[in-house]
Amino acid sequence: MTIKPISYQPETLASAWSRVITGETSSHVVIGNFLDDWRRDPDISGRTRLIQHPIPDSENPELHRWSAFVAALVEYLTVRDGIPTPLWVFADQWTLPEPWFLNPYWKLRAWQLIMTPPPWKRRRIFGGDETTMIGRV
Repeated sequence: MTIKPISYQPETLASAWSRVITGETSSHVVIGNFLDDWRRDPDISGRTRLIQHPIPDSENPELHRWSAFVAALVEYLTVRDGIPTPLWVFADQWTLPEPWFLNPYWKLRAWQLIMTPPPWKRRRIFGGDETTMIGRV
C-alpha cells in the first residue's frame, strides 16, 4: 500500500471570502487561514497569488465591515512585507460611512484612535495597535 502525501494548495482570499459572503464559513476562520497561508509562503509570487483578485462585498452591514477590515489587512501586510499592494484594496467601498470601534468600551476610544495603524484608520476602523488588530482574528 502506497500512501500519497497530501498536497496543500492555499485558497485565494477572493475565493475564501466568497464563502464568507454566502454564509458557508466564518470571517474569522477565513482571515486566520489567510494569515497562516501568508506566513507559510514567504515567496512574493505565492503571496501575490493569494491577494490578486478583489474580495466580494456584501450588503450585510456586518459582513461589509469585515470586508473593509480585510482590505486594510491586505494593505498592511503588503506594505509591511514590501509586496506591491493590489489596487482593489483602495476602492472607495472599503471606507466605512461611520467609524467602527472593534472594542466598544468608550474608555478605550482615545487609545484606539491614536494607535490604530493607517490602513485601518483610512477605512474608519479602530481597534488599537498592529498586534491588537491582527490578533483580533
